[in-house]
Amino acid sequence: MGRIRLESLRKSYGQVEVLKDINLEIEEGELVVFVGPSGCGKSTLLRQISGLDRPTSGNIFINENDATNVSAADRGLAMVFQSYALYPHMTVRQNLAFGLQNAKMPKAEMDERISAAVEMLEIGPLLKRRPGQLSGGQRQRVAIGRAIVRDPTAFLLDEPLSNLDAELRVSMRAELSALHARLGATMIYVTHDQVEAMTLADRIVVLRAGKIEQVAPPITLFEKPVNKFVAGFIGAPNMNFLTLDDVQPVLGNVGVPAGATMTGIRPQHLSPAETGLDMTVTLVEALGTETVIHGVLGSGATILVTVPGHVKTSKGEHMTLNVDPAHLHFFDADELRVEAA
Repeated sequence: MGRIRLESLRKSYGQVEVLKDINLEIEEGELVVFVGPSGCGKSTLLRQISGLDRPTSGNIFINENDATNVSAADRGLAMVFQSYALYPHMTVRQNLAFGLQNAKMPKAEMDERISAAVEMLEIGPLLKRRPGQLSGGQRQRVAIGRAIVRDPTAFLLDEPLSNLDAELRVSMRAELSALHARLGATMIYVTHDQVEAMTLADRIVVLRAGKIEQVAPPITLFEKPVNKFVAGFIGAPNMNFLTLDDVQPVLGNVGVPAGATMTGIRPQHLSPAETGLDMTVTLVEALGTETVIHGVLGSGATILVTVPGHVKTSKGEHMTLNVDPAHLHFFDADELRVEAA
């Protein structure tokens, strides 16, 4: 089992409150991702769960047992760090075995666990090497293997791919997803990279300033963000936010919900057309598979458009944009989502 429940969790450092009344339930076998801007409290929250730090108030339950004051070593959790944290003087096999030896595990069981992890991660040829002889991706596999051999209640991963280059991050992301499917284990994953969050998570926890803004599956966050912050944080490029006056020419018969003061439209939901919003192009980013066009409306509002493939346009040109009213999001003066009428 690997069920984790947080109740009214708070953490303060002196007068600074870093976590504010966190309530969250993580079900057995879920892969839950914590995302948010720097300083939002996601790594601090992971440290509370792991036992590396203690909350100021509130409770942590692991499999319905109160683990708030249980030491990190006795929580049955395994952590994978951003820095790998491998012992440089030990071989790969010695790194895998070290924690099990300290726990005085019988040799036969230890060998069995190590063999299973080595086969799963395909690191057999690396067993006699030391960390200094490994690539970044190989080191990360060993760090994950060291967690796997412990057969933990849950895995806690703190930005494990952030030290890898872009191409390797993509392949390791796929490997982590496949690993979760094979193990069926509970995983909590911290990242600032929303692409990792969207592709890996069963559910995403969006944090801001120590508070949970929304917990939902990735597509729900993308399609129905609860407020302007979540709408702007999830999705790349960021959602466009415009006043009702900015989009009045394309609203037509759309029923604007009562209390709405602002609309949001994702760059992918805008397209060149003969009628619609008039934009002056300020920058064109040709990415091959798509073109990101930066522009400004007559009101002075900036806007981003993402168009598949290559679009022939340049700075200073005028472009008319079609807006599909079905993809408009509405927010009130408090930046909360309001549903279309």
